Amino acid sequence: MPLARSFRAIHRMFNIVKPSGALSITCRGKSISREELFNHDNGRFLVNEAEACNRRYLRFDIDQLFAVAATAGESASPIKAIDKSEGGFSKALIMRKEDGSEVVAKIPFSIAGPPKYTTASEVAVLKFISTRTRVPVPKVLAWSSDASNPVGVEYIVMEKATGQQLYTNWDTMNREEQSLLVQHLTQLEAELVSIQFPANGSLYLRESMTDGESWVALDPNVDPSGQFCIGPSCEREWSAQGKMMAQPYKVNKGPWPNLSSFGLALVEREKLRIQQQSPVATFGPPRGSVDEQFAVLNMAKEVVSRLDTVTLINRVSRPVLWHPDLHMGNIFSKPEDPTKICSLIDWQSIVVSPLYLQARFPEFLSVEFDYVLGMREMPKLPQDYEDMDPDEKRLAELKLEQAKLSKWYEANTAKQNLRTHHAFLVPQFTRELFIQCGKVSEDGAVPLRDRLVKFANTWSELGFLDECPFSFSQEDTRKHDQQFQEYLKFHRIQELARNILCTDSDGWICPLLDFEKLQQMNTELLQVVMSRSSEYNMTPEEIWNIWPFREKG
Repeated sequence: MPLARSFRAIHRMFNIVKPSGALSITCRGKSISREELFNHDNGRFLVNEAEACNRRYLRFDIDQLFAVAATAGESASPIKAIDKSEGGFSKALIMRKEDGSEVVAKIPFSIAGPPKYTTASEVAVLKFISTRTRVPVPKVLAWSSDASNPVGVEYIVMEKATGQQLYTNWDTMNREEQSLLVQHLTQLEAELVSIQFPANGSLYLRESMTDGESWVALDPNVDPSGQFCIGPSCEREWSAQGKMMAQPYKVNKGPWPNLSSFGLALVEREKLRIQQQSPVATFGPPRGSVDEQFAVLNMAKEVVSRLDTVTLINRVSRPVLWHPDLHMGNIFSKPEDPTKICSLIDWQSIVVSPLYLQARFPEFLSVEFDYVLGMREMPKLPQDYEDMDPDEKRLAELKLEQAKLSKWYEANTAKQNLRTHHAFLVPQFTRELFIQCGKVSEDGAVPLRDRLVKFANTWSELGFLDECPFSFSQEDTRKHDQQFQEYLKFHRIQELARNILCTDSDGWICPLLDFEKLQQMNTELLQVVMSRSSEYNMTPEEIWNIWPFREKG
């Protein structure tokens, strides 16, 4: 009897997952083949396109994925239609069943982060948030972080987010509605920040951890069921997939008990990468010698090892969970009440990290370079407003309205969670110490040294009790200032190219834009900038060498 029942169950399952009619497969409204599901079709790349697309190519067993998705959720029904959507680090397949319900299958690219950790952590974050908070996130229906499964890749099948993406209705919302949505967001962020985590790293289900992997259990008051833990970071920078790292096992990937241990691990990671780099000159920014790179990393080590003793920073360095990429596409609001957020999506590679390194304004709020933090100074029109022409006045008025909304976000953050607002007020260069420390192998010694100079100049004001363990002579400072200007010139050219060509550092072009036109513009822009190289205090050859969207031989 058990065997007979098993055969009947298999027969029923086959009938459930087998579609009754032709399967519709689309991408951005156009029909595509089953084979095209594997390709990366979300835009083009101005440089290294073949490599960029190959790194985002995913082959998997489509029928096995259909079988998982068909039986996931409250209803079991064959998949009728698929719409492919892609980001920079994952593929999403929106699947509609014959009964009308929809689910989303999310598959990470190999460049998204370390295998297993990327998927296992996202699943844990979604499960933790949905069961331990009121923050609305999609429900996980099925998942696997083991690519040896029948589908052949890691995957998550989840509910499709309800509501409408914020960019579809933001411009039709009045100022009061926009303000109420921002206020709701600060309430959700405050709830996340209030959760006590025991260490920095990534959140996992304990069942995902295997022998030999380090992890720390959550407090029973936070996790009564004992399901979750903090384990190694799932960020791609800590994996061999992220940057060249031939011996990743030598790196402490977490969990880290405090801010200093996290910073020390960053230093050692970058030292290992520098040791493994090719001595051949790159086309990047002025890097400094290997000795200079090690010297600034050793200085950074002296700083981060002392940070846990500095009250100003230590009081806002508690490990927290935070969504760092809240652009309008990741926020869904209720159609019947656009002031209420009904889903926050894209929790891939989200980590538990020190508050003052995590806290930031959401992407959809404009924070200009001249924005003043704090409640003492409110946004206002520029002093020369009356002398502006009508177009300039309209632009100034628009920026003022955006700044007021950002100030409203800041004020509500202070009201909901004062510690988060205190984190905003910590000097920016102290955060950038960690950012630049983690990029020495890529950007060289100059930007990190610049932050170290600032630390040396404000050592006692920051609250360090001992003397600064390093100093910079006038000659050191003069030499650094010269190198830093070279570094700024390099990034000025990079930013110029990205802004005019509507792209990012990878040269990605949105599929809605005319790629051939931008490709031609790239060639012409390079020639124009080379012809005006003196305006950038550079030679035409220097412009040519550092242009970001030129195939390097």
